[in-house]
Amino acid sequence: MRTLVKLLRHASIAFVLPGLLLAGSAAVSHAADPVAAAVAWLHTQQLSDGSFGVSNQGSAGLTADVVYVLALVGEDPAGPAWTVNGHSALAALAALASPYAARDAGQAGKVARAVALAGGDPRSFGGLDLVNVIQAAYDPATGRYHPSLLFRHTLAVEGLYRSGAPASAQAIEALSNAQMPDGGWFWAFEGVEGDVDTTGRVLQVLAGYAGVRCTAAFDRAVDFLAAGQLATGGWGVRYGEGPANADSTALVVAGLRAVGNDPAAARFQKAGRGAVETLLTFQAPSGAFVYIQQPGQEESRIMATVDALTALAQPQLDAPICHPVYLPLSSMRD
Repeated sequence: MRTLVKLLRHASIAFVLPGLLLAGSAAVSHAADPVAAAVAWLHTQQLSDGSFGVSNQGSAGLTADVVYVLALVGEDPAGPAWTVNGHSALAALAALASPYAARDAGQAGKVARAVALAGGDPRSFGGLDLVNVIQAAYDPATGRYHPSLLFRHTLAVEGLYRSGAPASAQAIEALSNAQMPDGGWFWAFEGVEGDVDTTGRVLQVLAGYAGVRCTAAFDRAVDFLAAGQLATGGWGVRYGEGPANADSTALVVAGLRAVGNDPAAARFQKAGRGAVETLLTFQAPSGAFVYIQQPGQEESRIMATVDALTALAQPQLDAPICHPVYLPLSSMRD
């Protein structure tokens, strides 16, 4: 079941501190400036219409992800540096946004967060009011923006926050209450065990956007992530099983930093390096991040590079102060 995490996420599919760069590590490609190298590689992936995709076919989901992360690291996706044949990356996203973003709140959230961060107007983009699409999908009985997929719910929530229209308290509470007994979160609302990808993502949303501060809930999640770390220092799709991959490792690194846990701390040191150093070992000489380090199966991919850049851009937040800024006390599950 855990293998579905990547499949579903892809289907829906600078704050870099000096301490992250780790220039002394011989095992890390582009250690002096991994972000610049990754951004340079993304330039080589832009298609003739300004979009990003696979097999020369522009993808709304991938273009939204790239626009988002470019803006996150200080690039201008609407500017000349990201314009091909008169089409900027942001303009290409506008051309692809409908009907992709109209299908569900998660996809609308993915586009909205990119548009807002890139300086566009999520309320009028590609013929859509993205905020309205998200809000129209809300179910007040459950607090969910997506009826079943928790990962897409997180995208809807972030899209609203980025757009200046914060999610409802019930929506944040539904996310908090979805924590599994093992301390993690699952990619769907109905599950029996957590997965590391979704857990990292939820920590980013709760701490980074909703302003939640609760060491009990977060400590359970961090314990879950620590127990699932592999001896190589990364994380895999299957909890506690290899091989490690760049996407899962990046999501964990971002989640840890969002809740005030340093992925370079002794707890996350494996094979003589911290989790960020491990993430950087997935960077190829081209600047791209490979998905997995297996000969012939590396698959240098846009998604792996986007996830890695998102993790590298995640600020190291202070440790939680253990009281909610936004949520009612009942949502803390303690």
